[in-house]
Amino acid sequence: MSRFFIGAGDSDSESESVKSEEESAPKVVQRRPQISFSDDEEEEKRVVRSQKDKRFEELKDIIRGAKNGQKIRDVVKVQDGFDAMQRVFQKIKTILDKEKSEVPRFYLRTLMNLEEFVKDLWEDKEAKQKLSKINSKALTSLRQKVRKYNREYDNLIEVYRQNPMDSEEEEEGEEEEKGGDIEEEEEGEEEDSKKMSKEADEDKDEIQKSKDPMDESDEEDWGPSSASVSESEEEAEIGPGGYTREYFLKKPGEEEKTKDEFKSKRKPAAVEVPKVEERVVEEGEEGGAEWETVEKKGTRGEMTKLDWKKVLFGKDTEVDHTAVSKKRQEIVALRGKKTTDPFEQLDQLKALLELSADANLGVGVNIRLLIDIAATIFDIPSIASSIRGDVWDRCLEYMESLINLLIGHPEVKLCEDLLENFNISNATQPFVVHGDALVLIERLDDEFTKILQNTDAHSTDYVHKLQGEAKVTDLIGKVQKYLERDPETKPDRLCRIYIRKIEHLYYKIDRGQYGKPTGDASTADANDPSSVMASLTKYIYNYQGTDLGRIRTRAMLCHIYHYALHNRWYQARDLMMMSHLQEAIHLADVPTQILYNRALVQLGMCAFRHGMIKDAHDELLDIQSSGRSKELLAQGLIARHDRTPEQEKLERRRQIPFHMHINLELMECVYLTSAMLLEIPYIAAAETEGRRRMISKSFHHQLKHHEKQLLVGPPESMREHVVAATHSMKRGDWRQCKEYILSIKAWDLFIDVEPVKTLLTRKIQEETLRTYIFAYGEIYDTLSLQSLSDMFELPLKSVLSIVSKMIIKEELLASLDEPTQTIVLHHAKPSKVQSQAILLAEKIGMLAEHNEELMKLKHAGPWNVPGSQQTGSSRQQQSGWGQSNRNFRRGVQVQ
Repeated sequence: MSRFFIGAGDSDSESESVKSEEESAPKVVQRRPQISFSDDEEEEKRVVRSQKDKRFEELKDIIRGAKNGQKIRDVVKVQDGFDAMQRVFQKIKTILDKEKSEVPRFYLRTLMNLEEFVKDLWEDKEAKQKLSKINSKALTSLRQKVRKYNREYDNLIEVYRQNPMDSEEEEEGEEEEKGGDIEEEEEGEEEDSKKMSKEADEDKDEIQKSKDPMDESDEEDWGPSSASVSESEEEAEIGPGGYTREYFLKKPGEEEKTKDEFKSKRKPAAVEVPKVEERVVEEGEEGGAEWETVEKKGTRGEMTKLDWKKVLFGKDTEVDHTAVSKKRQEIVALRGKKTTDPFEQLDQLKALLELSADANLGVGVNIRLLIDIAATIFDIPSIASSIRGDVWDRCLEYMESLINLLIGHPEVKLCEDLLENFNISNATQPFVVHGDALVLIERLDDEFTKILQNTDAHSTDYVHKLQGEAKVTDLIGKVQKYLERDPETKPDRLCRIYIRKIEHLYYKIDRGQYGKPTGDASTADANDPSSVMASLTKYIYNYQGTDLGRIRTRAMLCHIYHYALHNRWYQARDLMMMSHLQEAIHLADVPTQILYNRALVQLGMCAFRHGMIKDAHDELLDIQSSGRSKELLAQGLIARHDRTPEQEKLERRRQIPFHMHINLELMECVYLTSAMLLEIPYIAAAETEGRRRMISKSFHHQLKHHEKQLLVGPPESMREHVVAATHSMKRGDWRQCKEYILSIKAWDLFIDVEPVKTLLTRKIQEETLRTYIFAYGEIYDTLSLQSLSDMFELPLKSVLSIVSKMIIKEELLASLDEPTQTIVLHHAKPSKVQSQAILLAEKIGMLAEHNEELMKLKHAGPWNVPGSQQTGSSRQQQSGWGQSNRNFRRGVQVQ
């Protein structure tokens, strides 16, 4: 008895039918289509392809992949395909050269389409902004590669561009001839597959005929045919003996399954395209039986206000203060959780703002929602640790709306001390909203700095994002006015907004005020940057609180930088000396130390422009002699093995945006030129000494490196020009020295370069005169002042002044003969005792220097801590004893 027919009577006919089914099952399996091909058929379908055809097929596959990359604007994929296409075609080119064939037209068409794709994408600014950082870099590289590669095929591409239709027809003909065998093979395979499926259907029909009559009656209730069932399910039902009755009979509980339920077992499609829903209007409705097309909503961003109202409040709920406040609290409560999508939360708050504005719930509700929207935007995470471009634009819009509402409605008061909102609905009383505009604008400014730090400085995207600085500065100015208008604003909060305004002004140069001294406040323009800087910093200086030490220090450094940038040397120097910042700057935080280094460099270049060569050298010595000026100015990182990933990430956050950088080549040029003007006369004066004191070690390093070269050619780089000028100065050839120095292109970076070049020429003449007297003074007994004046093209008064100073300082042992206008030189060599004293002083100095180095290693001060930055003041304090020791040695030499 079969276990599927419980309650039915047993009969011989049933057992015989079971046996007959079991015996016939293996036969069904044997009747499955067995397809075999004879050797003749295989030989007919086998196609032998040449190497040329194989290469062409490989090239077409690569082109197809590159086209797919163009459709989705995956520039990295297109660039990889273009590189692979060049490699493959290079192999094809050798075959074409042997056959003396032309370049394939499909390859020319690909090059032309690729060039047009790159050109269109490069000119489309909106599309370029949407590209990722990797794709934007790949686009720049691909543009250069395509331009360079297509130069070889410009003529052929132009011919193809003029007659594209003829070329395509010829190409199709060639492809048909070459691909005939392939198409025949594909057609044969299609016919074989049709035969196989036809035979399989016939076998299945026979199986259906062999079923019981009772099963035929239920045929309408069956699902799809067995062909729609997966092979894995079919094999699971087939027993070891083949097809049995259990395979064809229904199982208990499956009588109610329909065709739709069977279809649901199929794998879903990879991408479901949103379809268009249609409904039929009944005859009773207006317009008769007509079709109405309704587009399906794809995302929540496309939802209308009515849809948002249903989602947020329900169908029949009225939008009032209570409902909006309750819904806002629900949305804000989900902030910061892992399962919360910030973009969805942002859309909900935006829809809530629009609904409240339509319901005219008051300015208090709008301001509260705008504050929540701004806070949500700042919470959006990103891989590049900065806000995306589209989100940043929306943030600027919301912040501008918020600040305009605050300025336009003085009755609204923001209070950061309240834990809950107080009176955002009652218009008869002043609105009091929990929030802080100062905190929001500070966060906005920080995010703008992060955006610039994470953007390629040499791309057009950086220039586009930099244009947003005007909006940020304008918003800071509006918040400043808002805080100044409120009489309850504390002075420390005003100082915080003032320092934000100062940090956006101090590095910008006003060409109209360049070089002009600061005038009285009554005569100065109120909108002048210098006047604005002076008024803001004065307020911070006069603040008596002790909780603004960092803000006051940064304001003073920005003021010094601004003075030095506008060529106001004396104001900048006096402010630096009166502030005594160099004494305690090593205790400040790292960003403040970076700002101190920047102000120090700008002060040194200002001193150079004023002819203060010694001051310029001293200001730049600490930064330039360290060998890592780029790191000290936060303008880049140097590869170091002792830096951990966390330290490197922290260093990158401190980097200065590119538009605020100081030109390192100009700084080094100023330093080396100052060192040359100081060092060469001293070397000439101390030529007879066994050990000379170095004023600039880096300058001596450049000289030694130049001396080690076997073949010396004409100078090319900035350093080579300075070294060549140094050798000319040693010989007393001031004209050649001037030519080398003034030919350096870095001087053109100065705003007013002509006075600087005139000053440099005068300094070169004077220092070359001193070098000439020191170097060749032993040869002469007397020197004519007029001859020196003619030789170095200096006025007679200048020559007399220079020589007099040398005699007064005891650098030159000589006397002046006024009637004859000559210099009488006194040749006096040091005695034995004086020579021994000089040698002893030098050895004591060497011992002291070695002792300093040992003490540094023993105590392991902050200069040895990885990641710490040694500032200029600490290095000046450490080298103070060396300076006094050098003064001591100089005194011994004079005696």
